[in-house]
Amino acid sequence: MKYVLKNIKNFIKTERMIFLLALICIIASSFIINFSYGLYQNYNVIKEEEESELYEFEISFNNDFNGTYATKEMIENTVLSFSSSLDQAIDMFLIIPQCDEIDSDVYGNMLIRFCVDNGKITPCTLFKNNMQSFGTLVSGSYFSDEQEANGENVALVFDDIGYSGSLTEQLMISDDTISFQGKEYKIIGTQRMHPLIVPFKSLNDDTPIYTILFHFVKPITRSQYNEIKSVVYENFGDLASIPDLEIPESENYYLYNTIILISILIAILAAINFAVLYKYILSKRTKTLAVFRICGCTKAKTLRIFLSECMLITIPVFALTSLVYDRLILPILANHFEYIKSAYSPLLYLIIFGIYVVSSLIVLGIMIYFEFLRKSIRETKGGR
Repeated sequence: MKYVLKNIKNFIKTERMIFLLALICIIASSFIINFSYGLYQNYNVIKEEEESELYEFEISFNNDFNGTYATKEMIENTVLSFSSSLDQAIDMFLIIPQCDEIDSDVYGNMLIRFCVDNGKITPCTLFKNNMQSFGTLVSGSYFSDEQEANGENVALVFDDIGYSGSLTEQLMISDDTISFQGKEYKIIGTQRMHPLIVPFKSLNDDTPIYTILFHFVKPITRSQYNEIKSVVYENFGDLASIPDLEIPESENYYLYNTIILISILIAILAAINFAVLYKYILSKRTKTLAVFRICGCTKAKTLRIFLSECMLITIPVFALTSLVYDRLILPILANHFEYIKSAYSPLLYLIIFGIYVVSSLIVLGIMIYFEFLRKSIRETKGGR
């Protein structure tokens, strides 16, 4: 230890500028590592608080049935205009059509659900599974992908046959057929959900649509909302009443990620600079190293001596910088980053300190071994 302290003292005396640069590297690493962690935790809290919990939203239409109104054909053209990534994010489209045969005041609204997959209209698997799970599909089967894609005239009628005012009985023209929108629909099952369920594509193109609802697999993002808003407005104009949603801007997250990435890179560069500076110091002591080796000093002991020098410089400076950061700099940062102060604790500082020390020992140990200790005594004596 006496020799280690003597080396440090000689280092400070003979290489003041290099020693100053080494201190700057350690201080920069300490500050940036602590700051990067706090910024990351601040970012996580903000993301958790601001992340949208909205899984669905609805667009209604300002229809004028004597003039312009939203139609099934316009809806189809719109949903098929969305990007494939948006199609995958939406697990259900739901529309409310106007149907002359069904009095909504008596029987409720007719709701039609569907999905889009690879540019094609498909049945809504989520709704199909729910009907089967909750027992609302009384008999028969839900319509298939082919029946939806081809717009086949098949129907799941309401299970109200035999009851007064039965809608199904009013629509039936035979035991297995109903009349709807001027067409004959084959009954493929009964259900207890809606007045009538038919494939979306089987509706007449000019069927008026009151509203469309989008249901997402995960909370809706700002970019998804913007795409829907843009495409719907392009197809419907002022006819569509698009709600304003409070969804956090993803650009803020990119900014945080960029700052964190830059901070990490700077910390890495600072650590590398310290290793390079120490390599320079050792290169000026190669003859001393050769004498050590000749006198029987093992490689392991020599490595411990050099690493001890580094740690006696690094540990106090890093710890002191962390203390200054916590007491003086952190309160200032807290004015700009709301949650950064709560990210730290004495244990956390200790963990950061431990990680830095271990990683520094590994990097310096590898550098010292391959640059100096791996060489033979003859090669070492050939140095300065």
